[in-house]
Amino acid sequence: MSYSGLGVYQQQPPPKPPSRAPLWIALAVVGVLALGGGVTAFVVLNSKSEATPTSSGSTPTSTTPSGPEWQPVEDSQSGLEYELPPSWESTGAGASGPVRMSTSYVSRPFQCQGRSMIQAQAMAGTAADDDLEKVATDLVNRIAAGGYTVNGAPPEIAEPQVESGDSAEPEVVRVSVSVTPKSASACYAPKATVSAVALRNGKKTSVFVLNVAEGGPHVAEGPSDDDVKRILESVRLS
Repeated sequence: MSYSGLGVYQQQPPPKPPSRAPLWIALAVVGVLALGGGVTAFVVLNSKSEATPTSSGSTPTSTTPSGPEWQPVEDSQSGLEYELPPSWESTGAGASGPVRMSTSYVSRPFQCQGRSMIQAQAMAGTAADDDLEKVATDLVNRIAAGGYTVNGAPPEIAEPQVESGDSAEPEVVRVSVSVTPKSASACYAPKATVSAVALRNGKKTSVFVLNVAEGGPHVAEGPSDDDVKRILESVRLS
């Protein structure tokens, strides 16, 4: 395995599809495909998930009053709905530990040192465990540690910040961790935040996770702080 950037190790990618080149990321665990207990860090954009952007019933939203509407996403498999910036693209599904991911979206790709890369990824899925805090905390820590280990050196992962739902939404838990890898390069951001929103859905947990590189030379290609807040606040059961 070879190191391809900020905390991301990649195995040999599969053959390129004829229509699109692989998309490489400076973040943790793109694709989140389970492989021998580990992860592989590549995404090919011609692999579409079953989630579909919807256009009905939503209040028009945009990054600016005159900007394009955001895309609502309804994931029937995870039982979640959420909103993303209009430039984000759907990729394939996969798994991260006990969480089965049914949708994955990535921010607008950019070119750096001959590779197509991204600054952020959003995913939704389900877990059989109904302990919301445990599911969310394990997921953000797994993504942070698995994706940002550099040359065998694990990143610095801050204590998880946990916010439980109030009386208005008692069955929601939000967890985030700040990540600082031990190495960086000209293409990659020096830090990241991995956030998750876990919601009780019958006997299972529906969970949404957002992985965002912060700072660095390509920060404009990823979501702003306001965008991140809006994405996380949009997550709800469908």
